[in-house]
Parts: sequence; C-alpha cells; structure tokens
Amino acid sequence: MNLPKKTPALFVLAFLFAASALANTNTAADITGSDFKTITFQNGSDGYSGTVDVRVAKNTPAAHDPKSAVFWIQYERDPETNKFKNNSVALLRFDNLFGNAPGQIPPGSPIVKATLRLHSGHSKNAESRNRLNLNRMLVPWDASAAWNYPAWGRNGIQTDDREAAAEPDDLAIFNEKDVARDFDVTRTLRAWSGGAPNHGWLLHHVFRKTSNALGIVSSHSKAAQKRPQLTITYDANPANRAPVAADLAAARAAPGSATLSLRADDPDGGPLTVTFLARRRPDAARDLNLVLLPDTQYYVRERHNGTAAMFIAQTDWVIRHARPLNIAAVLHLGDITDRGDVERNEWVNAANAMYRLGDPAATGRPDGIPYILAVGNHDQRYENGTWEGPATLFNEYFGVKHFSQKSYYGGHYGKNNNNYYIFFDSGPEKFVVVSLEYDASAKRPEVLQWADGILKKHADRRAIIITHSTLTPGIQSAHTKDGAAAYAALKGNKNLMLLIGGHITGEGRRTDTFNGSTVHSVLMDFQSDKNGGNGMLGMLTLSPRTNKIHAAAFSPHTNSGRLDGCATYTLDYDFGAKIEAFAKVATVEVSAGATATATLENMDASATYEWVAEISDKGKTTRTSARAISNK
Repeated sequence: MNLPKKTPALFVLAFLFAASALANTNTAADITGSDFKTITFQNGSDGYSGTVDVRVAKNTPAAHDPKSAVFWIQYERDPETNKFKNNSVALLRFDNLFGNAPGQIPPGSPIVKATLRLHSGHSKNAESRNRLNLNRMLVPWDASAAWNYPAWGRNGIQTDDREAAAEPDDLAIFNEKDVARDFDVTRTLRAWSGGAPNHGWLLHHVFRKTSNALGIVSSHSKAAQKRPQLTITYDANPANRAPVAADLAAARAAPGSATLSLRADDPDGGPLTVTFLARRRPDAARDLNLVLLPDTQYYVRERHNGTAAMFIAQTDWVIRHARPLNIAAVLHLGDITDRGDVERNEWVNAANAMYRLGDPAATGRPDGIPYILAVGNHDQRYENGTWEGPATLFNEYFGVKHFSQKSYYGGHYGKNNNNYYIFFDSGPEKFVVVSLEYDASAKRPEVLQWADGILKKHADRRAIIITHSTLTPGIQSAHTKDGAAAYAALKGNKNLMLLIGGHITGEGRRTDTFNGSTVHSVLMDFQSDKNGGNGMLGMLTLSPRTNKIHAAAFSPHTNSGRLDGCATYTLDYDFGAKIEAFAKVATVEVSAGATATATLENMDASATYEWVAEISDKGKTTRTSARAISNK
C-alpha cells in the first residue's frame, strides 16, 4: 500500500485504520448480498484441469521440472563470491477462468475478493522461515519454461515490471511443513477481469544472502485437496449497484432514548430495507500505539544502502504523530548498532536519532516520549572483534545516567543499564516494559529472577518484555532460546501480555496460554530487506475497547506501509472490555432517497452507545461503520 509523498496525520490514521479493520467488521463499511457468487478453481475439483505450474532453476538453466508433486524454491548466494549459487523459482497459472461456460466467471465481472491457497510439503525440511513472494507474471510462458526461456531473455525472471511485477501481490511464511497459507490476489484478478492478460504468478524467495529451500505442493500432487486452490468471489449482477447511506445522525431524544437517522439511497432506485442496530460501547481507554524499532544497525553504519537519515526519519515521524496517533512509547528491539564497542560513530548516529524523542520542546512532554532499548548481540560486539562484550558504548549513550532523570525510568539490574525497565501510562491503562539483553534470558537465570520480581512488584500494570531474540519468523512460530527462557520464567505473571523482539529478518507471532492468561510473542525485523530495512518500523495498536491488538508496518522513509498478512494482523487480548452484540432496534422500509429513522430506547443515560445500519435492496446489503451515540 503506497501513501503519498506527504503523510499528514489523517492519512497515517487512515493507513492504520485500514490495517486494523481487517479483523473488525464493525469499523468499516461492508457490502454483502446474494448478488455475490464464489467459485473455486483447483485441478481435480468439479472437473477443472486448467492449472499449469513448473519449477525452473539457475543451476539447470535448460531443464524444467513440470510434474513434480512438490516444487522446491530457494535463493542462495555463495558467501565467498556473493554470486548466485542456486536460485529456483516456480511459476503458477490458472487457465480458463473467464468465459460464459458453466464454472467460469463472466468476463468483466467485478471481483470482490480473490484468494490463492498454497500448501507446504509434508516431507522433512519442506518448511522455511523465509518469506515466499507472489509476483504477477507479465510475459507468457508454458510448461516447457526453463531458466533460459526466451520470453525472459534466457537469464531467469526479473521482478522489473516487465517480466514480472516489481511489487508482490502478497507474501507468506511457511514456517511449518504441511500447512496452508492464503495469499490475497484480489488486485491481480481485478486486472485480469478487466482484460489484462493472465500469465499467472512467480513464486520466489527474496533474501539478501540465502534462504533454505521451501517445498510447495504442486498441481500434480496425489493429495488433491492440497493442490493450489484459487477462490474468487465476484459480483454476478453488477447492474444492480449497492445502496448507499448519507446524512447519518444520532441525537439524544431524552435521557433514556436517542433518534437514529440516515438518508438511504440506491443509484438504481427502488424500495430499500433499513435495519438499525445498536449496543452499549464498552467504557474503556482510548486506543494507544507502540512503535517498534527493530535492528537499526545498517542505518547507523550506513551499510547495504541503509542511511542514518532513515533512522532519523523514523523518530521524527514518531514525534510528529505522537499526539494524533496516541503513541505512548517507543520500543527499540536491539542491534541498535552493527559493531557495538568497535565503532563509536555508530552510537553517535543512534543517539542523534533516539535523543530526539526526549526533547521536551519537540514532543511537548516534559520527559519526551518514553522509550526503551534492548541490547542486541551486535551491540555487545567487543573492541577486539569478539562477541558477548559489556556493551560499554551502549551504557555511555543510553546508560543509567542518561535515563535516571526521566520520570518514566524504573531502574536497572546490576551495575549497568543492560537490563532495565520503564513505565508508561495511557489514560487508565498502565504499563511496565522490561528490556533484557541478548543471551541474558538463556544464560543468566538471575536476570530473569530480577525481571520476575519487577512484574510481581508492579502486578497492577500490564507487562511487556523486549529481548532482542524472541521468535523465528512465521505463524505460531518457535521461540528462540532467549524467548523460550523468558516465557518459561515469567509466564506465571498474569500481567504479562507481550514478548517482543527482532534479530531475525521477517515477521513472526505466536500465542501461548498459561493458567488462563494469554501471552502474545511478536517478531518484527527488516534489516535484510531492501536498503537495510528501508526505514520500516512496526506499530502495535492496543485497543482496550475492542479487546484487540493490531499489528502494522510502515516506513516514514518511503511513506509506504504493508498490508500483507505477515506484517498486518490482529490478535485477541482481553483488556477487560465487556463487548455486547449489536441488537436490532428497528427495521423500516423506505424508497430510494428517503430518510429512515428509528428510536433507541431504555438507554443508560450515563453510558455511551454505538450504532450501525444495514441498507438492503434485496441483492446487495451495505453495512455502515459504527458510530458513537454520546451520553451528552
């Protein structure tokens, strides 16, 4: 998702809204109805046999692999020469999608949603922690395609917007064997329905150095249910346009009632049915945002095309948007620098970026925006080039002396600031964040005992742990040694809600429950992506009113965000809000263009309510976004 070059607060809010609305159907207008039809294409299902797929590899440039049950996809460079050692990709296409025959989509039909489901193989090592990218192919090919195929100049497929689209339709991580992942391909199916040629997709890994091979089940597998599956929902009656709502209003008619109204219209005319629904809105805190800064090492070193300006862009962006986005704290996930105690200038660059957050004049807060940093393995790099050093320069720039005058600083373990904690509040919601240095959780049980004491002492605060190494990439992925040790030692604290880390390029998440308490672990790291991470940061929106945590990724450097399922997702978390179901207030029949009204009665005069409306013309139903009814 690309944003304009200038990103005013409202546009950024819109981006975060789009990300968080994925799992909350009550926050955005929605259109459903009997006019929408869904059809599935999968070889061997309902007589369909139009799937074409093939694997091509650089180390066998003239050969092709068109009929394997599993296609192996890999990206590997020789560490000595930095040249390709092996690169294998797969091509996938579904033919005969559009037409007027049974089982086809009428040409030109508006596409509502399209999803491609792929499975990883069941054999050993079929999984991968690297992202699988799905890019639309722009040149024709057939089952004889090979690395040296003429259509792409006999040198493999380039994602250059000529042979294949530069930006992927979607991406996913198959961190387990024998699992399914869904790719959102709506944009591409809309292009094909509009007349663009269907050349299928390129399935490939992108990584700066190397990736382990990933096995993807092909259309030739004997396990028919695991073959590539394309599911498309389309509008079978586009001549019937969806109803629309305007002039939505809610007014307290009396202490115990409110009048709800809207103007219901239909571009095609005709009678409309309007159903009003309402519920009591939970009395909960305003949504708050946490900004995650993972692995800035290549920005401060200015390596792999990363620049110090990218880091500054991140913290400047936080300052500009702290008020409208209610950014409560910034969590740096470690590897602040690349060479630790070996190179002071990297710490100068890091301080130049991070210290801005503490500027009272710029932030409008006496202590600035609360922030905390984890000590990563690269921050521990010692003067003689060895690892596991004392992080001397970290403590010089971000030590006890630096934080001791901040009201949000809690304290530290031992003689330095390698393990420390902070507090921050957002309305009635109160938090404690504990930073654990790299390897401390796995190798130093006394540090975890200290952290456990902090969580117990502040049991009235929700607790977040940051430690540089927490998870491997994927969904319900594995804890690293540090993450596993931290969870095992601290899971008995009911206030523990999040474990967050970086260290490994990619995205990961897992959910664990112990004695009825839920802990979410989160990985976000972009260091091995383009330009050392391209200034990408993570956002966690904590929503006490909806009992949700929304994750998103956004780059102030490029003014772009990601809406793929790896970087953008929603987690359930019980903040304590009692969420009621929407209840019907009234159903009224009106003509197109008329005003529909209903009265919500028996309201608690001290409570806030919210309402939605559904406007139907029989074939399509439009559901409005939720709107508050003030108690004033």
